[in-house]
Amino acid sequence: MKILFIGTGGFGYRHAMSVRALRPNAKLFAVRDDHNDTTLGTGMELVPSIKAGLTLSPSAAIIALPPALHAAAAKSVLAEGIATYVEKPIAMRCADLKDAVITSELRNTTTMAGCNLRFLQGFKIIQKTIKRGHLGRVVHASMSVGRWLPDWRRGRDYTETYSAIAKMGGGVILDLIHEIDLARFWFGEFTNVSAVAGNTGALAINSEDHADIILSSNKLDVCVHLDYLDREGHRSGRIIMESGTLNYDAVNGQVFQFNVKTGVRKNIARPEDFNFSASERTAMAHFLDCVEAGIPTKLPLREGLSSLRLAERARQSAGIL
Repeated sequence: MKILFIGTGGFGYRHAMSVRALRPNAKLFAVRDDHNDTTLGTGMELVPSIKAGLTLSPSAAIIALPPALHAAAAKSVLAEGIATYVEKPIAMRCADLKDAVITSELRNTTTMAGCNLRFLQGFKIIQKTIKRGHLGRVVHASMSVGRWLPDWRRGRDYTETYSAIAKMGGGVILDLIHEIDLARFWFGEFTNVSAVAGNTGALAINSEDHADIILSSNKLDVCVHLDYLDREGHRSGRIIMESGTLNYDAVNGQVFQFNVKTGVRKNIARPEDFNFSASERTAMAHFLDCVEAGIPTKLPLREGLSSLRLAERARQSAGIL
């Protein structure tokens, strides 16, 4: 198996280490990136360009660039019918990648969007609890994530990362799209989107550092808060159902379920269920298995487009687009 990596920064490095652990005999190639190269120790062979990498006939390509560069790279790979994994968000705008995704589906090309939190055991527990239905239907939900941006990438000037630069795909709505994707994973599709977002000036960035989004469908509103500002850091939420509630705290590894019928409140998760690194490896294992079997993944690029479409509508509502 040959894997071509396009993007060798933090995400690219972690994906390479996952592939190395999962497929020790795979040959890894990486497109040279003189500005953001972490290939040392991964056993990758460097190639000068995407075009040069594609001449090697890789089994799959893994794209982990700043979001503004995802679409162009993905289109180049998909045009060759090569299995493709694209880190989230898969593009800046749906229109940038929509046609390439449609073509890849017609060719039965294996694709996957890098929304790995769907593979996090703690969040799968929430999804299964909702689907089980013993607490009734969901009537309201709130989800929130925040972390102080300078703490994200230790050893790097945060003002030079794509998160800080709007034109490169920075800003919380795209950068923290996991919450939007999880809302779809847990609650289904949404018909209406409204949002407010802005820049407080607390950080030296030109992208939005906070946003509050309301995703609405028939008889359900989901409130999503995103920020780069929380010095303590959090990822939590509350899901209200007809006969109970779920309160989750991903940082502390807890999901508390309250059942009105029994009057019992209990923790149904463990800290190890919120191993974010493990979710990345589980997602990559799924992708590689599907590539080898020549079958679709559970999270094809079309799913990534659907979550991106909600993010795009939120950005439009907030006046960012």
